[in-house]
Amino acid sequence: MANELIMVDGQTLNGSDRFGSWKTNSLEGWWDSPDAKDQSEEHENADGADDQPSYYKARYPTITGRLIAPSHAVLHEAANRFTGLVRRKARMQVSGHGPTQWADVKRASGLTFVPVTATVAQWQLRLKCPDPRKFGELREFQATVGAPAKVFHRGNHDGLPVVEVVGSMPGGYQLVFVGGTVWVKQPLVSGTPHLIDYNTGRLTVGGVVVHGQFGTTNIQPLPPGTDTNASIAPVTTGTGTATFKVLDTFI
Repeated sequence: MANELIMVDGQTLNGSDRFGSWKTNSLEGWWDSPDAKDQSEEHENADGADDQPSYYKARYPTITGRLIAPSHAVLHEAANRFTGLVRRKARMQVSGHGPTQWADVKRASGLTFVPVTATVAQWQLRLKCPDPRKFGELREFQATVGAPAKVFHRGNHDGLPVVEVVGSMPGGYQLVFVGGTVWVKQPLVSGTPHLIDYNTGRLTVGGVVVHGQFGTTNIQPLPPGTDTNASIAPVTTGTGTATFKVLDTFI
């Protein structure tokens, strides 16, 4: 893995820093797809099972490697740094083979850092991605009233956008994305942007989460390898701009 950049919680694990030379020997559970959840119910007195949507279990990356430190004292400094990683949810990023991918991780069963000589240690991180998706490049597409945008991403899994809306639409507005409509009843006021997160279904107005301001809403994900029209229209009058921000999404 000589050409890969592997970082967890801001710490390089395949490269050099003030602690010495880090080398990742193995990275498991990152490149493969996590296990699917079995949601189906077997048919009684008939062949087969119900055809239910497919969902994935959490992802469990395990990273193993070694550190060569410039001195015994620095090796102990590195141990303190390493065993303090991922105290809370943190970012893991892998670059160097294909597109850069990242995910948010937590500790799974722990971190180990074992000195084998005065300046060499072996280490391992066992991590958990509660959200099994990995993410890559952020893509932005801008739609205005009467002028839809063509939206796509280059991952291999369904993607969901975050939409920033600015302008003035006193009666609210509707967003159309992959054929699904999100109706926002909250008035859009000049200078106070709206943020609609399709991942959480939350509306944020001027940095504050607002509840109860969605009308009839049908959130649809963006499949990989396709593009779709995304549009915005006022419910009554006004004009505005919607910036659809979608990450390359992988499983």
